[in-house]
Amino acid sequence: MSNSKLINLLPDNIKFYPAAVKDFLSLDKSRQVKVVKALQKIAKAPSEFGKELENQASRLLAGYRSIYVDKRSIRIIWKITELNVVEVAIIAGIAERDGMFAYKLVSRRKDNFEKFIEKLIEEQNKK
Repeated sequence: MSNSKLINLLPDNIKFYPAAVKDFLSLDKSRQVKVVKALQKIAKAPSEFGKELENQASRLLAGYRSIYVDKRSIRIIWKITELNVVEVAIIAGIAERDGMFAYKLVSRRKDNFEKFIEKLIEEQNKK
């Protein structure tokens, strides 16, 4: 999926939207380590970790969750789905905490991201 061996350290219930892999790889190695540690925590209870997002005028992200990493300088946004009764966090975006940038980034990806989730569920149901 990527060049970073760090992603291989993630549990199976953490999935990346392809554009979020690029977000991750754009971070320097020390920040990638911090993101991986946060994702490992998210994996333990995806629906209980982070803040639940709500729809707002510039971002319709109800159903997504968000946390800060690296002294609140990076934001991770994900959505939860169930695959074979396992809660899975699907990472929609990782971005610098620069105003509303991360939220706008994920809002732009939302339609394709939702299709990506549907495809994951279909593939899982075929197994």
